[in-house]
Amino acid sequence: MSEPVKLIALLKAKPGMSLKDFEKRWVEGHAPLTLKFKNLKGYRINIAITEYQEIEGDLPYDGTCEMWWDSLEEMKEDFASPEAKKAVADADIFTMVRTHIYTREHILK
Repeated sequence: MSEPVKLIALLKAKPGMSLKDFEKRWVEGHAPLTLKFKNLKGYRINIAITEYQEIEGDLPYDGTCEMWWDSLEEMKEDFASPEAKKAVADADIFTMVRTHIYTREHILK
């Protein structure tokens, strides 16, 4: 039996892009491309807040996202799709760092 899989992505905006512009570009410009993945079960975008952080100075990342599928096979199928190729090319336009961590989730509360 296949287990659900979640991708956690850590993103940093291109130099010179404000956090507000990064958020707008990601949520309004990029997310609609990702939402076309046929097997995707959920997608959350998390943008860093400037009001409170434990790190002094620039954060290593400006935001994260969580994407999940019912199985690793479904995720791989989506990432092999033409929709994924468009989404990756688009992400290259507004991000300078995208680190992906593939996980199995444990919901505790």
